[in-house]
Amino acid sequence: MNLTSDRTHRSMVKMLTITLVAFMTLFGLLANSYHPRSRERFRFNKFYLAYAMLWTIGFSTVYGRQIYKEYSQGQINLKDAITLYSYMNITVAVINYVTQMMISHHVAKMMSRVPFFQTLKTLRLDSRSLYTSISLAMIKTIGFPLILEVAFILQQRRTHPEISLIWTLYRLFPLVISNLLNNCYYGAMVVVKEMLKALNRQLEAQQQEVNLLQREDQRKMTTTYYRMHRFCSLADELDKLAGRYKVIYFHAEKYLTPMSLSMILSLICHLLGITVGFYSIYYSIADALIAGKAFDGLGALISSVFLTISLSEITMLTHLCNNLLVATKRSVLILQEMNLKHADCRYRQSVHAFTLLVTVTKYKIKPLGLYELDMQLISNVFSAVASFLIVLVQADLSQRFRMH
Repeated sequence: MNLTSDRTHRSMVKMLTITLVAFMTLFGLLANSYHPRSRERFRFNKFYLAYAMLWTIGFSTVYGRQIYKEYSQGQINLKDAITLYSYMNITVAVINYVTQMMISHHVAKMMSRVPFFQTLKTLRLDSRSLYTSISLAMIKTIGFPLILEVAFILQQRRTHPEISLIWTLYRLFPLVISNLLNNCYYGAMVVVKEMLKALNRQLEAQQQEVNLLQREDQRKMTTTYYRMHRFCSLADELDKLAGRYKVIYFHAEKYLTPMSLSMILSLICHLLGITVGFYSIYYSIADALIAGKAFDGLGALISSVFLTISLSEITMLTHLCNNLLVATKRSVLILQEMNLKHADCRYRQSVHAFTLLVTVTKYKIKPLGLYELDMQLISNVFSAVASFLIVLVQADLSQRFRMH
């Protein structure tokens, strides 16, 4: 039953990985061909690079022309959360296209060297935790764009009811492209978290057996030779776990590096999106209370949708990063809780070496080395948003009362 479940989990993770690779290739964000049975699974492909260049040129031309047209006609309203959010995502999408083409060779070599599926085969993933994480990733990847599409439809019905609804898909597309690499980053961290949790479960099982072997009643029931032999076997298993931890730690950082810039840009977009969303709602309330205008309830609702999506994205990322960091700290705690009083010297050396590895590495999630992602991210975002809003609200109120 466990073997069947493990195969199902690996097949599910492999299917999702191949799906992401297919979508990135389809939309021109990956200029490498995939060969699942080859030693070098990812190879740089000139045809795919030319295809990616066509996507980059076409996307930049179409959406750049739209922005220039709206700018020349004076239709750009930076107080509108949806407009600003769309412009930011168009910019991020173009940057993603250009950077991914520039690092195509590096991405192919890096992804071929990461022993992802080999390490996955040695670990037993928890079904409940894996399905929960995948469900959250699906909500982020599919659910959020659908909600944004509904918001675009509501806005278009309100401002331009004569235009076809296909126009809303045109506006949604940059948001999907700009978040594709970001979603890959999120998905990669989900798998790393589940692998670390699986490794910790194996550590806990070994800790229980080691502590049991050293109980007084167990020592009387077993011979010295048996305990020495068992401790040597456990030391070999622990060395293998340490090797897997090292692989997860070093290769996870390498795997996430090509998507780090997209993650940083996405965080900036969400920060500005939250700020403008709150400001748009304030502006509608201020118009109603101070200027005596009718309260724009639908506009405030649409702005709150984009605001909620940005807050949800940051909250989900923060909790995932925190769970990942907790999993690494849990490894240290398990090793420290092992009773080594009557353990074999060979096993003591393995425990000390593993503890040193986990302690020295100090796993951190720091895209491009710019900002560490942990639980402080939420408080820092709200602090930044509050600072921006104070400045914007003060400037708006001073202008309103000066006019009065």
